[in-house]
Amino acid sequence: MKIGYIINPVAGRKQAGKLAPLIKKATYDKGFEAAIYITGCPEDVVEKSEKAVREGCHLVVAVGGDGTISEVVNGIRQSNVVMGVIPAGSGNDFARSLSIPMDFKGALDCVFKGRTRRVDIGTVNGYFFSNVASVGFDAQVVMETENIKKYIRGPLAYPLGVIKALIRYKPFDIELETEDRKIKKQAVLVAVANGMYYGGGMKIAPGAVLDDGLFDVCLVEDMSKLKIMRLFPLIYSGRHLMRPETEYFRAREVRIKCQNGHINTDGGIIGRCPADLSMQPQCMSIIVP
Repeated sequence: MKIGYIINPVAGRKQAGKLAPLIKKATYDKGFEAAIYITGCPEDVVEKSEKAVREGCHLVVAVGGDGTISEVVNGIRQSNVVMGVIPAGSGNDFARSLSIPMDFKGALDCVFKGRTRRVDIGTVNGYFFSNVASVGFDAQVVMETENIKKYIRGPLAYPLGVIKALIRYKPFDIELETEDRKIKKQAVLVAVANGMYYGGGMKIAPGAVLDDGLFDVCLVEDMSKLKIMRLFPLIYSGRHLMRPETEYFRAREVRIKCQNGHINTDGGIIGRCPADLSMQPQCMSIIVP
């Protein structure tokens, strides 16, 4: 069997790039053929994933964070190739939802010894994403955090991004439509989730199941900046759903309209609203423990 590894060299504070020789040796020691693909920009991840498929890889492994995983999904989605994951990013939320080990050795062992599971994949405006797509405050946090990372890297960047986004925060008017409901109101954020976690362990969708054919949608109504500060820590435990400002429901298709709203998918901004989301039930095979 030939295994292709798509490695994002800047993931995990540039530690992922150092894993290539270890991965190659371990793969050959297990009796498999290894093909290593080091990536550059996000578009390069898609191209390298497509190349891995063309070059006969039976299993394509994303070595990076949630953004890398989604780009690999976009590269292999039209094939029957199985996907593996070695979490090497800052969030690793999709791997967390699949109970894939967070440590390198455990994740690599999972690639060699794990079982195959069919999982759902979402699309937004034609782009495939594995974990969560969102509009609103958290998209602003992503943009602020990326700017901060130019000067400050590491775990401090995200909370600083939250603070900066909060200073600039303004509520937005949203129109949300699913197959069985229409909502029109001012909101803080809308998260459309395939997986349970985002933002590095925040349990935005506690009821999400990766193979049920449904999105879990979390909508947070407009609230004061002080309440937003109080709400964010609750997301880590899923207790934000107890707040009266939060709506939580499931849907197969979601359309979101809002003026100038940016779309965040798996930690990256891919465009602006409107956002048309649909679920692709059990369309991807992934190696899990």
